[in-house]
Amino acid sequence: MWGWGWRVRALALGPIEVWVDGRQVNLGGPKPRTLLAALLLQPRQVVPVERLIDLIWDESPPQTAGALVHTYVSSLRRALDKALVTRAPGYLLNIAAEHSDIELFGRHLTAAREAERAGEHEQAIEQYQAALGLWRGPALHGVEASFARGRALQLEESRLGAEEALGRCELAAGRVEDAIARLSSVATAYPSREETRDLLMRALYRAGRQADALAVYRDARTYLLDELGIEPGEQLRELHNQILNGTLAAPVKVVPPPPRAEPRPHVVPHHLPPDISDFTGREDALKHVLTIADSADTGTATPTVVISGFGGAGKSALAVHAAHLLRKSYPDGQLFADLRGAGRDLDTHEVLGRFLGLLGVAAPDQPDAPDERVELYRRTVADRRLVILLDNARNEQQVRGLLPGNPNCFVIITSRSRLTGIEGASPLELDFLTPDVSAEMLSRIIGDARVTAEPEAAQRICDLCGGVPLALRAAGAKLLARPHWPLKTLAKRLSDERRRLDELAVGDLAIRSSLQLNYAELDELHRRAFHLLSLLDLPDFGSWVAAPLLGVALDEAEDIVEHLVELRLVDVIGVDQIGRVRYRFHDLVQLFGAEQAKAEDPEAVTTAVSRTLATWMALVEAGSECLPRVTLGLRPQLELEVDVDPALAEEVEEDPTGWLRSETAAVVRAVERAHDLGVDEITTTLITSLLSSPFAARNEFGGWQRTHEVALRSARSRGNRRAEAVLLAGLGQLRYEQDDFTLALENFQQAAMFAEEVGDRSTLAVALVGMGTVRRDLAEFDEARKLLDRAVELGDAGVVAAASYGVGAIHRDHGDLPAAVEAFDRCVRLYQELGDQRGAALALRGLSLCHRATGEYGQAVELSRSAEEILREAGDELGATYAAQSLAKALFRNGTVAGVAELLEACLEVCTRQHDRFGVALVTRTQGEFALAQGELDEATASLTEALGQWTELGLPIWRARTLRDLAAATNDDTRWQEAVALFTELGSRETTELADMTPAKWAEAVRRSA
Repeated sequence: MWGWGWRVRALALGPIEVWVDGRQVNLGGPKPRTLLAALLLQPRQVVPVERLIDLIWDESPPQTAGALVHTYVSSLRRALDKALVTRAPGYLLNIAAEHSDIELFGRHLTAAREAERAGEHEQAIEQYQAALGLWRGPALHGVEASFARGRALQLEESRLGAEEALGRCELAAGRVEDAIARLSSVATAYPSREETRDLLMRALYRAGRQADALAVYRDARTYLLDELGIEPGEQLRELHNQILNGTLAAPVKVVPPPPRAEPRPHVVPHHLPPDISDFTGREDALKHVLTIADSADTGTATPTVVISGFGGAGKSALAVHAAHLLRKSYPDGQLFADLRGAGRDLDTHEVLGRFLGLLGVAAPDQPDAPDERVELYRRTVADRRLVILLDNARNEQQVRGLLPGNPNCFVIITSRSRLTGIEGASPLELDFLTPDVSAEMLSRIIGDARVTAEPEAAQRICDLCGGVPLALRAAGAKLLARPHWPLKTLAKRLSDERRRLDELAVGDLAIRSSLQLNYAELDELHRRAFHLLSLLDLPDFGSWVAAPLLGVALDEAEDIVEHLVELRLVDVIGVDQIGRVRYRFHDLVQLFGAEQAKAEDPEAVTTAVSRTLATWMALVEAGSECLPRVTLGLRPQLELEVDVDPALAEEVEEDPTGWLRSETAAVVRAVERAHDLGVDEITTTLITSLLSSPFAARNEFGGWQRTHEVALRSARSRGNRRAEAVLLAGLGQLRYEQDDFTLALENFQQAAMFAEEVGDRSTLAVALVGMGTVRRDLAEFDEARKLLDRAVELGDAGVVAAASYGVGAIHRDHGDLPAAVEAFDRCVRLYQELGDQRGAALALRGLSLCHRATGEYGQAVELSRSAEEILREAGDELGATYAAQSLAKALFRNGTVAGVAELLEACLEVCTRQHDRFGVALVTRTQGEFALAQGELDEATASLTEALGQWTELGLPIWRARTLRDLAAATNDDTRWQEAVALFTELGSRETTELADMTPAKWAEAVRRSA
């Protein structure tokens, strides 16, 4: 029975409850309880999040189901402490069997049945009573999900069976009155159970109450006729007649029904393949299989486990190892069949013939009719405790006839498919081995000494085998065959993708052969999908990619990819930000697919990839149109000869940020592969240009750089100057966003030169704005103004707006504030006419700086606040952060101190996270100014000193001068003051006039007064 010393107890034979250290804990609402029930029914087994969603919501989940599961888990974890474990791809309840009333019920039931079979009725009574004593009410009470209702019915059936068995044992032990009381109660509650009526009639007859026994029959017959329209069964009718006729002998004791009449052959088959001595890495899976086997006899169904996984996952090795370990628990033998033996699928009829022969049934005695052979097989194994291992099953139909019809046997099925159609089977999915387990496995194969001598090479071999046990065994076998090889030799050979599959082949251990089994099942369409997706070699992808690749509809594309998943040629890695399933290839599978794709027509491959890239361009364009325009003028007008499914476009427009974030890695890789496959560089150039804005908005410089550099190589290899100019302008903008002003200027200059050479006015105008912007930041104001003015002459409205911003900033830095205000006003109008809210908001921020410079702090606050709101609404986090910085400065200049420090700290966090060095320097300097305005000189000195180093590293003289000025004021340092004044004078900035007749002390006082 239950004790109170355990930390966590989970109860489900009644209302769901959890007790911790003797106290019942709160589990929350119905859904957390349903989640707990799902985990409790599969203890110590990982239940994927997707499966939990189906169980909790009966396969009709809300869109937020994934997030809700995580919420429920968090709620339950407070109650369950460390018993609820997160383990990809889901969660498991790590609770010992003796701490779960369901599992303890099963254990007592098993012990009771074994004692009853042995005729030890008193011991059986004790165990049956212990099992029934665990019940507190209807099982899983309060959980309404269909899985719980189904399991509750099974448990209730087991409970009633235990009640009847207890009555049977009490009768056999001479406890007649106890049996009558128990069986009467069950018969009243469940009047249709004839087994209960039978036992009760026998008990009453045994007690000398013949009339009462006959009354039980009459009541049963009346109920069955009235409610079900049927007569009692033959056994109950015969018992009634025997009591009426006085021919029922009063037994000394009642025992369970005798074994079936079929004589058990003396043959005990041991038909398993040899076990492996270096079994490694599947300890949890092995424990799961053994637990299912140990929990047999808790019901009427045959305990069955389906081990599924990719080719080479070690399914057969696990199954064989487990079957060998279970020989003592199942002493009547082991049957084994490789259902894909001799290179062909074995049918049920043939396997049954082998099994019956092993069980002692001679061939002449085996019926030819399929149904009769199945019946004979099930009768033959009915009272045997056998392990039946069905290896390499293709589908459910292949194994149904091989399943015994009783709970005495234990069935292990391995398959590359999940075989979810086998009712009641426990699924076990094998994943790839972790790096640590892979290293352990390699060490067991070739010996610790070789692995210890070259740990880096060993780990490299494991990484290149990708956690596939078959690959590791092949690598280990090769090393055993070549004991003179250093491990780095094999690691180097495996690093060559063209040779890797060849290297992972030793004797009958070959990854290529394993993959060929499933590849052979592909029809022409699925095979082409596998080829093309392998050639693209994307890091991950949505099923929609197969639609343009193959020229099929979205639904068909999804079915095609899912079929590849079923055949273990594609893996599911999760759900992306907009709720779509993402897929990927294992490295070895991708290499195999690309190898098979050599049979494809190169022209057809180019057409398919071009069509897919064109679809991506259209979708990126749709997403980019919904996002803030960060880069300038490099978003070309597309005239695509491709039909894009409206459903795809709607997905992008509903959540462009989420879509682009999900697809970015795939698009970048697609650009690289397009170049490798010889797709026209114009396509690559266009999609690269389209990607600039989304990358810039999130400061994803790596992807931005990769796409541009690939496209640039392609353009140069074909001598396409126009494309080269566009890409160099894009790289210039990238370098500017990275605060690499020297390289940005160089890229813009090259872009301008090539654009002028080919007469590309629009790209030339963009390059001129870029050069002007860099020159302005470098405080080269005269040269910057010339470049910006020329850009205005050549460019479109977007270029004119960007140039106007630069002109306004130059006027402001020169001290011509009316001209600056006029330029920024014009900039705001131009961006508003273009519908570019982000550009307009940045211009508003620029305008606010002008008003702050003239002491109009209230207006500066309002303009900065408006800019921040617009930029946040537009999804431009970094732009909004710059507006927040200017707002903070305007606030404390206007005398508002509360909240400024926190606002600046938040700005610094964003700039740091987005690797924006200019922003970090700007905010750090502002923190120093704020401290100076508050008279906190030590803090001001620290912040300004840090900012000074940052401006020096960036090479921006005007910002360095402004920081020197404030640092001089904080430290009353005349040397720094003079250095700042000299810099302002050299640059011709407005500060030269502002600082006339000023000293460090006077400037510090002026700053404090302005705050």
